[in-house]
Amino acid sequence: MPTSPPTRCSEGGCHELTTTGRCEQHTRKAWANPSKAWGSGSTRKHRRWRAERLAEEPECRRCGTTKDLQVDHIVPLSEGGSRWDPDNAQILCVTCHEVKSAEDRRRRTRDRYLST
Repeated sequence: MPTSPPTRCSEGGCHELTTTGRCEQHTRKAWANPSKAWGSGSTRKHRRWRAERLAEEPECRRCGTTKDLQVDHIVPLSEGGSRWDPDNAQILCVTCHEVKSAEDRRRRTRDRYLST
């Protein structure tokens, strides 16, 4: 089946030829600009909930630092954890949060292998 001839990239000023509308350099990555409508990261309710958690627990639960704090769901939302339940929240620094998230991913992967 014949394909259409290449045309210039639809990004203004780019002269690269492409058959997909945008050249490789200007193709938009799906993960680059996530929609603000998705999830609850930018809602007023989430900002208030986060501020309340940080006020109640002003340091990392694992290492005790007070810098770069994040609110973590103890039971991840993907596993049925409650989004707004204060008992499902803990304060972790960025480093401890990354470690905990990696542990969660390893556990989910292991559980997937064991269930098959």
